[in-house]
Amino acid sequence: MFTALFKDLRSFAVSNIAYFHNGKSSTQAKFHAAFCLLQEHIDRGIQPTVELIAPRLAEYDLSPDVQANGFRSIIKIIHKCCLHILQLVRHIHVNRESMFFRSAHYSSELEAYVETLGQLRACLEHAYKLMDFCKNGSLFADEEMIDDAIAEELTQQVEKLSQECFYGRTMGFQFCSSMQKPLNTVGVTMASFSENYLDNRSQLMQLAGTVLSSGKYLLNPELRARQICAVTRMADVRFCKAFWSITESGIMQQLPTFVCPSVQVNEVLVLQPETFEIEAADSKETVTITPPCAHTGHGPVNTRLFSSEYRVGQPRKSTKPLPKKTTPLPLSPCLLIHCHGGGFVAQSSKSHEVYLRQWAKDLNVPILSIDYSLSPESPFPRALEECFYAYAWAVKNCRSLGSTGEVICLAGDSAGGNLMISTAMRAASFGIRVPDGIVAAYTPVLVHYTPSPSRMLSLMDPLLPVGILVRCMAAYAGIPNDFLDQRRSSREIEEEFVVIETMDCEEDSPSSDSYIQDDSSSVDILNRVTSLESLDSDLGFPVSSNNQTVNLSDSDSAVIVVGGAGGDQKQSDRVAVDRNVLGQSDAGVSEITSPDEFKSVCLDTSGGSSLATSTLGDLPLDEKGDDPSKQLSQLELANSQPPSQRSCQSLHLSLPSSPTKRRNKSDFPMSPSMPTIGVSDRLGQKKGFSPVYEARHHIESPVRIFRSLPIVKNPYMSPMVAPDEMLASLPPLYLVGCHLDPLLDDSVMFAKKLRSLGRTVDLHMVDDLPHGFLNFSLVSAEAKLGSDVLVDKIRNVFHSSLKDDQNETES
Repeated sequence: MFTALFKDLRSFAVSNIAYFHNGKSSTQAKFHAAFCLLQEHIDRGIQPTVELIAPRLAEYDLSPDVQANGFRSIIKIIHKCCLHILQLVRHIHVNRESMFFRSAHYSSELEAYVETLGQLRACLEHAYKLMDFCKNGSLFADEEMIDDAIAEELTQQVEKLSQECFYGRTMGFQFCSSMQKPLNTVGVTMASFSENYLDNRSQLMQLAGTVLSSGKYLLNPELRARQICAVTRMADVRFCKAFWSITESGIMQQLPTFVCPSVQVNEVLVLQPETFEIEAADSKETVTITPPCAHTGHGPVNTRLFSSEYRVGQPRKSTKPLPKKTTPLPLSPCLLIHCHGGGFVAQSSKSHEVYLRQWAKDLNVPILSIDYSLSPESPFPRALEECFYAYAWAVKNCRSLGSTGEVICLAGDSAGGNLMISTAMRAASFGIRVPDGIVAAYTPVLVHYTPSPSRMLSLMDPLLPVGILVRCMAAYAGIPNDFLDQRRSSREIEEEFVVIETMDCEEDSPSSDSYIQDDSSSVDILNRVTSLESLDSDLGFPVSSNNQTVNLSDSDSAVIVVGGAGGDQKQSDRVAVDRNVLGQSDAGVSEITSPDEFKSVCLDTSGGSSLATSTLGDLPLDEKGDDPSKQLSQLELANSQPPSQRSCQSLHLSLPSSPTKRRNKSDFPMSPSMPTIGVSDRLGQKKGFSPVYEARHHIESPVRIFRSLPIVKNPYMSPMVAPDEMLASLPPLYLVGCHLDPLLDDSVMFAKKLRSLGRTVDLHMVDDLPHGFLNFSLVSAEAKLGSDVLVDKIRNVFHSSLKDDQNETES
């Protein structure tokens, strides 16, 4: 598939390069530059790098039947981008001589997609480097190697990649067509909402301002991209909470009543903070369950009960009358306990009615959804305590919910899936009944910003951008937002000097090899805080609010004792090293007049620069399969003549690391046809390729923040790091992941770990859907099919458990 795709793209690029080469208008010059850069990306970047990665893809799969990992996802996105470009260049090729051809529009479209392809090329090459740190098929960088300066440099390079191209004209291109308009609506809403968020207005005025300012972001994709990138990188968690809580507004909460299936029971149940006894699972003894108390003291737990049919024992306080002659149905043998997503910081069971009502109808069982307390006001472990308390209460009082409780299944999406898995482990540690199965969708099981290939996708994810992902993790871990703001402010001063040093680099460097030490002067400052103890002593406050860290791993006591009761970035602001400015006719790529002039440049990282020239036709080929996300097809390379050697001065990007530390040649395996990232002449001379970086990156590296905090390695926060004996207590687990989800690697690695322990685990992958697709099931047919997959998994838990009980009874 890649073979034909690259062949067609190369053919159209060569034809259009020749056509627009002698053009006199600025638009024709833009076309020429874009097509030259397109061919350079394919021939010297994407094609050879994919060939290096493809033979190793199977190492990271769960099994031959479940071929999914972050490396495959990046290749899949690149393939989709190439398909969009192919459709675009075909249209340009056919209509370029027509008098009705909108040259300005299509030149902007082509520039946007080629720039996106360039950033994807950078992600792909960074992913290839990451393979050296992912040992034994692990998709997460080895913790023993993460302290290495090169690994940290790699992470920071990825974080600093510019994201603007992913949130402009190409926003959501990687997803199915039915999701692209909804995601663009989300992008426009985020940009306009952020403009009015900081103003001290009422909620109604903010909503009105959002509507009024949305027009300019709808008509100007570039402006929208700049606004989204600025707010997602710099906004605090309170903005994330406010934006995601738009679905909690009165109008949005009334929507499911009109468009979703009706339910006869939709009641809020408030569980009062009372201690109660529950029978142990394997004995006649009882276990004491105490109410949640972390951070804010004892408090009630809010839940919501859904049931498509009114059943015996169910409470019903609604004023809406039941249909005439309605008699309560008997108790259901099954009960579903649900926990909503929202990054631990937003949303509720009410905003998730868009699919819970449909689930209640399809499954015909009672659904109890838990409205846990949200971070940052109630960080870990408050939400877990409330979920566990609600679960234990439901086990004891299942008849009050319309169920006999013969089979109990837990289900959750995103953060809710994490809480449900931890609830099951906590139930086992307390010795009470463990649920019969767990169904979790796109769930984070490692709440620890560890580099992985799929987490690179947060650079381009419309719903889970990297800045928001970091903020949500920090909020749940209890890291005060003021702490992140202080660290951000300390970096602003340092990076002001970085810009000056970068601009002076061309004049002051006595050598042809210029090493830009971007932000290296701040390394000492950043290394001052390396542990939880130093955070307390240096900044004067604990990491998790004002409470002591709660150890939830003690299974001998049923009572949890908690110490302490508590209560517009502009385009001009971005410095792009070797930026691909397609809008300028004198860009470096415009100097390339034919495909024969492309050559490979290998950077000698040991010191001086050297040139190793080889033609693209010399690249070794292997026969592979046709699926680009599984195996690499034989790549047909364009014939090229050996180019004449030209002098080239190299520029080595050294993002925060020691100035004296340089890579060995073995740090990044070389391909005869793949240059290293950052090969360029001097700053400002656009020869070669270097991705667009954000010079003003105001967020402290999450690796530096999270790596030193013991709380993120708590097994109840991150089930991935739980001991084998805790994981062995889990019931059958059904995971649903998305190929394009930044948290995909969490599901794959968790399934691998459970299988190695002999546990029953099923991983089902869905295509072309984003993280959080359940909330779009009303507007996307593919998202509705994804929701149906979860319904089938839940139904499997019920049927298999009932069948096992029947067999035991008969025997």
